[in-house]
Amino acid sequence: MSEWKRPLASRFPELVSAASPMVLADLPTPIDPLPGIGKLTGNDNLFIKRDDLGSEAYGGNKVRKLEFLLSYARHKQAKTLITFGGTGSNHLLATAIHSQPLGMRCVGVVFPQPKTDMVKRNQAAYRALGVKLVVAPSKYLLPFFLAVRSLRIRLQEGQAPLFVPAGGSSPLGSLGFVNAGLELAGQVAEGKMPEPQAVFLPYGSGGTAAGLSLGFQLAGLKTRVIAVRVFDRMFSNLPALKKAVTAIAGYMQRRGSAAGLPARTGDNLEIRHGYFGGRYGRPTPAGHKALEAFREHAGIKLELTYTAKAAAAFLEAAREMPGPLLFWNTYSSADLSRWIGKG
Repeated sequence: MSEWKRPLASRFPELVSAASPMVLADLPTPIDPLPGIGKLTGNDNLFIKRDDLGSEAYGGNKVRKLEFLLSYARHKQAKTLITFGGTGSNHLLATAIHSQPLGMRCVGVVFPQPKTDMVKRNQAAYRALGVKLVVAPSKYLLPFFLAVRSLRIRLQEGQAPLFVPAGGSSPLGSLGFVNAGLELAGQVAEGKMPEPQAVFLPYGSGGTAAGLSLGFQLAGLKTRVIAVRVFDRMFSNLPALKKAVTAIAGYMQRRGSAAGLPARTGDNLEIRHGYFGGRYGRPTPAGHKALEAFREHAGIKLELTYTAKAAAAFLEAAREMPGPLLFWNTYSSADLSRWIGKG
């Protein structure tokens, strides 16, 4: 197994040594200018962080978190992983793809979402990967269905499944995005782009935005994290997101990494609420337009549940904010034909 040589390891070696993350992602991911989107919006100060290229197996934002979470699962000698999300969860797919070579099977407790093309592709990949789906009729019943399925697995296998949080968004998993914030700071120092005025990304479970927020503070960047809400407001809101940042900082502090942690966290966070669409996974007209704009003017593939909604906010901001502005692409562009072809 390759040594985990990332910016977080240089800054907090004891923390990383204790967590012992595995190398799953190809980092750093590139930063590219967006001249076509610039012409469309009248702003030539736009960039994209290509986390879609983070892994040939399956990239996007989840693989950064799974470097920590799957290392923990391996340490615990887990046989089965259980997680939850929508019926087309990218997180579930990423977990299944990256855990398979480790000999772990994956169970997903899922709730219904609109059946977009992305959902259909992901479900075909689940079947090929042998992912067991347990469908709860509502997201509010997920805890009950998780508990029942976990008990059944424990009785069948003689060992409880290891729970992987939704979106990989635990303090441990979010260290992957603390590292990502430090990574971006290094790329700014190398001249890959000017320091961003703001970074735009989707806000679902929150671990990506929370980790970046803390990473930017640790790196001394003044960049704002603009989290575009794609989930119900009762779960995804500013107090919840700031609480997640505090939890990450507390986790680091408890593991002897207090030096350099900011006294106040989360002050660089902002949430955009107007792009959700009223129901998780429901496509929006603005999302459709943004998806087509990025496809036509940047050659970037987005999807309608997360990234297209964040891109819609990015396009609107590009007409109002001078920048530099950075769109953080959290959707994997890895080829799924090897799995869909088997399904």
